[in-house]
Amino acid sequence: VTVKTVHVIEFCSAPESVIRENIERLRVAGLDVTHKLLDDSVVHRLEPTGIARRASLLNQALLDNDVDCVIAARGGYGASDLLPQLDWEALLRVAPKLLVGFSDVGAVQSALYARLGWPALHAPMPGSSAWRGDAAVDELVSMLVTGPPLSGAIAVQCLATSQHTGTIHGTLFGGCLSVLTNLIGTPDLPDPAPGRILFLEDVNESAERILRYWNQWCASGQLAGTAAVVLGRFAGMTGKTPVSWLAARVAERTECPIFVSKDFGHGQPNHPIAIGGMATIQGDALNWQLAL
Repeated sequence: VTVKTVHVIEFCSAPESVIRENIERLRVAGLDVTHKLLDDSVVHRLEPTGIARRASLLNQALLDNDVDCVIAARGGYGASDLLPQLDWEALLRVAPKLLVGFSDVGAVQSALYARLGWPALHAPMPGSSAWRGDAAVDELVSMLVTGPPLSGAIAVQCLATSQHTGTIHGTLFGGCLSVLTNLIGTPDLPDPAPGRILFLEDVNESAERILRYWNQWCASGQLAGTAAVVLGRFAGMTGKTPVSWLAARVAERTECPIFVSKDFGHGQPNHPIAIGGMATIQGDALNWQLAL
């Protein structure tokens, strides 16, 4: 068993009180875990002092040579505030670290991948009540304890309207659609690449807003060379529009095959998926590997 040194840090919204209990689950598994608290008792996290404190926590964790893995306490808001304040020159000189999280955390994961080529794990976070009872957490903990190479799988289903035959191979990139859309046109979103497999999910959005985001991806050239798109859960979608209708509209706007999956996104289960991992889609399964 490879014991990893893990820092759990609060660089987005404040975590729920369950974080202490959930972190204990990591320690029981054999991980060396440090929880870095953010003192926001006298400042707002989105005000300049709060942003500076959050950026300092993240910089310290990412630059610490004794840290193997950084886990975001939870998502929410505020990750993109930190991107201009990260020490990118110093980060070029340290070994890559695995940043675990999803939702708003995807802004930092995307920037680290775009600027430095660092991989990441789109996976559950201990500062959320969704951590409890999610079988995917056991999968994540096992990955961290066992160490690289990491691997995982999710069930997928190709839309009948998508033209797809044979096996699809590609490099994984993705996360929360609205968060990533806000990075288009910045150095914090990777350029489109041939063979890329996009995995996307979101929460509390309407079908109309999601299609607006998707139009931006299409018009900006972000889908150039994309081998496939996998749509996860769009939890809490406002309005009466079914997700199946939304997926069909996305497929109409997209040249590559469109798949759907209930295995990742806000809610449960949220199986780990590696940003930067090599993936194969064959039949009704997407399998990935990440060497690190």
